[in-house]
Amino acid sequence: MRPVRIRKRISFVIGALITLAWGLALLAPPARADAPYVTWTPGPGGELYMTQDAYIPVDEIALPVAGPEDLFMTPDGVIYLADTGNGRIVRLDATLAVTAEYGKGVLNKPTGVFVDDEGTVYVADAGLNQIVVFAADGALRHQFGRPSEPLFGKNRTFLPRKVAVDRRKNLYVISEGSVQGVIQLNPDGRFIGNFAANTAQMSLRMILQRMFLSEEQLAQLVRNEAASPSNLAIDRQSMLYTITASTFADQSIRKFTVAGRNIFPTIYGSTSFRDIHIDPEGLLVVVDGEGRIFEYDQNGTLLFMFSARDYGDQRRGTLINPTGIARAGDVIYALDKEKNALILYQATAFAETVHRAMRLYLAGFYREAQPYFEQVLNYNGSFIMAYQGLADAYFKAGDYAAALAAYRYAEDRNGYSEAFWELRNAVLQQYLGPFIVGVTLAAIGQSVLRRFEQRYGWLAPLRAGMRRLRRYRLIDDAVFLLRFVRHPVDSFYYIKANQRGSLRFALLIYLWVIAVHVLSLYLMGFPFNQYAYPGQIRVENEIALLVALFGLWNTANYLVSTISDGEGRVRDVVIGSAYSLFPYALFMPVVIAASNVLTLNEVFLVSFSQQVIFAWTGLMLFIMVREIHNYTISETTSNVLKTLFTMAMLALTAYILSLLFGQLFDFVSAVWQEIGLRSL
Repeated sequence: MRPVRIRKRISFVIGALITLAWGLALLAPPARADAPYVTWTPGPGGELYMTQDAYIPVDEIALPVAGPEDLFMTPDGVIYLADTGNGRIVRLDATLAVTAEYGKGVLNKPTGVFVDDEGTVYVADAGLNQIVVFAADGALRHQFGRPSEPLFGKNRTFLPRKVAVDRRKNLYVISEGSVQGVIQLNPDGRFIGNFAANTAQMSLRMILQRMFLSEEQLAQLVRNEAASPSNLAIDRQSMLYTITASTFADQSIRKFTVAGRNIFPTIYGSTSFRDIHIDPEGLLVVVDGEGRIFEYDQNGTLLFMFSARDYGDQRRGTLINPTGIARAGDVIYALDKEKNALILYQATAFAETVHRAMRLYLAGFYREAQPYFEQVLNYNGSFIMAYQGLADAYFKAGDYAAALAAYRYAEDRNGYSEAFWELRNAVLQQYLGPFIVGVTLAAIGQSVLRRFEQRYGWLAPLRAGMRRLRRYRLIDDAVFLLRFVRHPVDSFYYIKANQRGSLRFALLIYLWVIAVHVLSLYLMGFPFNQYAYPGQIRVENEIALLVALFGLWNTANYLVSTISDGEGRVRDVVIGSAYSLFPYALFMPVVIAASNVLTLNEVFLVSFSQQVIFAWTGLMLFIMVREIHNYTISETTSNVLKTLFTMAMLALTAYILSLLFGQLFDFVSAVWQEIGLRSL
């Protein structure tokens, strides 16, 4: 009977598991094909965070082209492709069907195409090194090459690769290797001037080379010249945008005024941007050589970034060698030279909501954009731009308290300062009068109390109690600190003579300084704080850095002093250095408190106060070295400089040793693992 019961129980358990599996399968959501990439968006602290898909690939259209190099889309959705391999320009209608071709038999290797509002087609041909212009019906209008004007330069080459045209029909040409910037031509091809040049970047190595190398040696080095722009675009206001494939990703996109001044901020960008498109509402899409697609607003704020690079799996929606990009509504068109195809990406409901909000926001309709930004936060509560839009909407509506909180989440210090100024102004108008009356009454009361105390001696018992407390060494050291503020030179003499000060109180001062520094990281007013939120702060690193600086200073100063006829002992240096930090320990908390009631309009008060505190602290350290070691001013200056140099050498030695011991640890660990594997 027992085996039968066991079999029945086993059958019951198996049947229950099968039933549970079927139930979970029925309750599970239907499977869907995710996008073959991850989407990122800026979050707290400016870091990129994964978010919902902003775009999903919807189609991949094979094209009758060979190695296309450029893509241009008109406002009505008509696409023009530079069919480089076949020497022509191809026009596609809204259904992506080929409807016309331009330049067959005329063009050689077109690499750039632009179409104006009248349908005139401008082509940059790398094979002919010419600009070719066709009418809307395909008739050849102009064909011109290198400008002949002397202003262009006698030996300068003309290698047109990309072209754009403004409303005045002036041409902007990207010439390969042109370090002078974009070449500007009139409608007849005559040279007007250079425009939108990049600036050369100087590294520390280059600076040192120019300081120490001779002219002959510098002539043998590669010249440091500005990078040439690699592509360009013009928006509806005729503002010129350029992209540059360089080593500086944060400066890879530039937006120029008519005066040639860049007004685009530093961004999270790429070093291999290929093409850029600006839609009529001011949203930018950019693609780079790695297959990454970036979307920005017109102010340079990154909205989304996703890497659609093909790693060999040939999934739909991935890119091998992208050369062009455009947007029509909420659909992105990416041109792939390797695939000879257009890849279409459709915005998701999340991205469509962001776009509705951003288009209204960029047009100045903050209140109208507010409900859309609120929907965006329902999708992603860390979307920084949504908080920015809500903050501006609250501020415009006069809800400064809500704007203050939203600006804090958006990490917008300028907006936070403006909202705080409005709130502070309201508080001052309400309470400034009573506050002045209270301060006046308090001053009168203090004066009256002082007169009565002088007559009747009410505070005599308190003074006697304080004198008794000074019998304790730590309390006496604390009182001595107050005297140190008024007479630092004499106080250093008392420390050197063992009459005042102690190592225990010096340790307390060091701890006090560390505590004040940590408090400044957390409690400094938001407009003046380098950290947007506490999670960015690495307290352990800050504490370790201060402890290392204190240790290095005391060690280096004593070592240098022992070989420079200094009279100070280790005790004197440690205590004297601690007391020299009193300006920071005493007055920095006042600056921290004041920063919470000031705005960026009063930033001078905060910065100047901090500069005075640090200068005062440096002066106290200088006086300490002079008095403790009995130096002259010149000897003190030499000692301080040698101390700083010794600190740098000690830090460098510690760094090298840490690397060596790290390699030794890795070697021993690898040997131990090898022994363990061989013993099996």
